[in-house]
Amino acid sequence: MPVLPFHLPEPESEALRRLCLQIRQNPGESWSSAQAASMMNMSERTLNRHFQQQTGLSYGEWLRRARLLEALVRLAQGQPLLRVALDLGYGSHSAFTAMFRRVMGVSPSDYFKND
Repeated sequence: MPVLPFHLPEPESEALRRLCLQIRQNPGESWSSAQAASMMNMSERTLNRHFQQQTGLSYGEWLRRARLLEALVRLAQGQPLLRVALDLGYGSHSAFTAMFRRVMGVSPSDYFKND
């Protein structure tokens, strides 16, 4: 099942939904798969398997999309790109821009151009 970049599917299990809520409330935290798996008392492989089965996305892809959706909101509100990138856990403007371009097909500045 294809999952569109603007859609962030919710897992079925209550425990994973709670994890997802924590991530959405604190998107700039590290949230490595090892950290998330440890919080869930499961292996990284099990975490990824559950995410894939319940959302159609790996944990890492779900996390990227959650951050992207938050970035879109913040950028649309006029927040500076560097501030958004750093607040969402990216080490630099260029790392965020590369992820944005990979997912959206254009740079953030091109995406928000008013033509």
